[in-house]
Amino acid sequence: MNIAILGAPGCVGQNLIKKLMEIPEYEVVASYRTENEIPKDLQDKRLTWKQVNLLDPTSAENFLHGAEILIYLIHSLGAKNFEQLDIQLANAAGKASQKAAIKKIIYLGGIVPENHQASPHLMSRMKTGQELASHGIPVAEVRASILLETCSMSYLIVYYLAKRLPVMITPQWLNSLCAPIALGDAAACLAALASREIKGHEIFEIGSDIVRYKDLLSLCGKAIRGIRNIIIPVPLFTVHFSALWVELITRVPNSVAIALAEGLRTNTVPARNRFKEVTGRDPIPLETVLGQLAEKMRTK
Repeated sequence: MNIAILGAPGCVGQNLIKKLMEIPEYEVVASYRTENEIPKDLQDKRLTWKQVNLLDPTSAENFLHGAEILIYLIHSLGAKNFEQLDIQLANAAGKASQKAAIKKIIYLGGIVPENHQASPHLMSRMKTGQELASHGIPVAEVRASILLETCSMSYLIVYYLAKRLPVMITPQWLNSLCAPIALGDAAACLAALASREIKGHEIFEIGSDIVRYKDLLSLCGKAIRGIRNIIIPVPLFTVHFSALWVELITRVPNSVAIALAEGLRTNTVPARNRFKEVTGRDPIPLETVLGQLAEKMRTK
């Protein structure tokens, strides 16, 4: 089976490629824009790194030529016009997939609150899935909350806040619920969907333990120093003030921090967790993941 991955050099892409390389029947073509994006430690005789400009139809079609499945991991978070760019890129991928006779698209998006009162970031994720599905190709859309891994921006925000502020005053909306999941588990779910028949546009919401965002910070602190952080929620923080605070403490760019902070104002938990249905096992428990990642951060 030939699988093409758009957005391959990123955090999710690299973890996913490692999962796919464990299956001898898979051959993977992985995208890059510039050569310095190619991970030097991620090479295999069944893995081909190929340059692509998705907004150039010829380049996009050449990249997908011969592939049966497209795994779409592109996300424009941080770009000034990320909402428009996300749709533009998804449309280009859908058109190229039609021309290349792609049989199935697997896409990683985000969990959208049931009332759709979501942040621009999460709405863009949902609209990207809809755009991919509008081209008549079956789409398996995996929706996840916070991805936990040392290369994940969401995890790094949680980690550095928990490490540097044992006692912290936080926005009241950190009482919202989330369902964090190990990035490796999310990658395992994407890999498992490669062999699953998909009809139409099918949603697969996944997650591990459900906690409040403030409890995630506190548990991360426990993993780092053995004692939970003391969290004091107050109703005074605006999103933009919170993003400036996150940027100051964690060095995450303000534009990214704003997009992520806006997503924390609503619950992002699976209405129906399909992780075990797809993978055949339970996800790694949250405290186990946080402990493993804290240890990895100590040895970095």
